[in-house]
Amino acid sequence: MLGTIDEVIGALGGNAKVATLCAVGLSAVSNWRSRGRFPAEKFMIFSAALAEIEKRADPALFGFEPAGARE
Repeated sequence: MLGTIDEVIGALGGNAKVATLCAVGLSAVSNWRSRGRFPAEKFMIFSAALAEIEKRADPALFGFEPAGARE
């Protein structure tokens, strides 16, 4: 499982490829790197792209908490 923003972006081919994949500008990808988090609404896009290369991203990178974390 990929656990950092840099690992995910690297696995998908870099900033430009991720920007194209998500239909955003390069500045958005740079902002995600700065924040250390992807927008939750992009989770399915990233999940599908990573599945194609047999990888997964930690859902926490999208702001999701593990099941049972709020008990």
